[in-house]
Amino acid sequence: MLLSNVSRGNVLAVAIKLLIISSVASLNCLFIQYVIYNNVSAGIHYSNKDLMRFETINYIVTIFNMVASVFFLILFIVWFFRAYVNMQRVDPRLKDSKYWVLFGWLVPVFNFIMPYRLLNKMTICAVLYIQKRTTVRLKKFKPYWILLIWISFILIYFMRMYQYRVMAILDVMYIVKLGILIHTVILITILLFASYFNFYRKLEALIYKMELENRGDSTDCIELVRE
Repeated sequence: MLLSNVSRGNVLAVAIKLLIISSVASLNCLFIQYVIYNNVSAGIHYSNKDLMRFETINYIVTIFNMVASVFFLILFIVWFFRAYVNMQRVDPRLKDSKYWVLFGWLVPVFNFIMPYRLLNKMTICAVLYIQKRTTVRLKKFKPYWILLIWISFILIYFMRMYQYRVMAILDVMYIVKLGILIHTVILITILLFASYFNFYRKLEALIYKMELENRGDSTDCIELVRE
């Protein structure tokens, strides 16, 4: 029997929206910061009150972005763990331990490989399961989808590390431009993941429905997986 993943999926969908909002807000703050520095360089002066107001807003947006990022990561791992366990129950080819979904993020070196490996294998198994047992055409599935998301994630990680190292020694405008680049990549990555996430939830619903039909269960329990 497959376990319900609908509540986790619904909360993760909220986390994705919050992360998109926080990323857009962070980009707006960085663009405003860029304009302020340019104007100051051109001789335009701002009152201390206006600068303090902007600093307060920027601080709140930064905290919101950090909380939204941690919230998303935790919920993603929780959703991913249940999705992987369910897929293991219908496809014996997924032989990697389900606990790698948790510890794969913590073990050095492995954390650059295991999450992508597990997510990719899980998705491929789900797609093949649907293709072999139904006539549903998965037009939206792109094999490079997950790879592109994972490369973007790793790129963001290294750009962040670089930003923290050079923050105190390089020009402020360079740091602001780097921040704009990083948050642009973050936003694109989130949107790519959101598209993948919606796609996989549809796969989950189809697989759960077929498993119920195979068991001879006449009750329509598809809502247990995806509302």
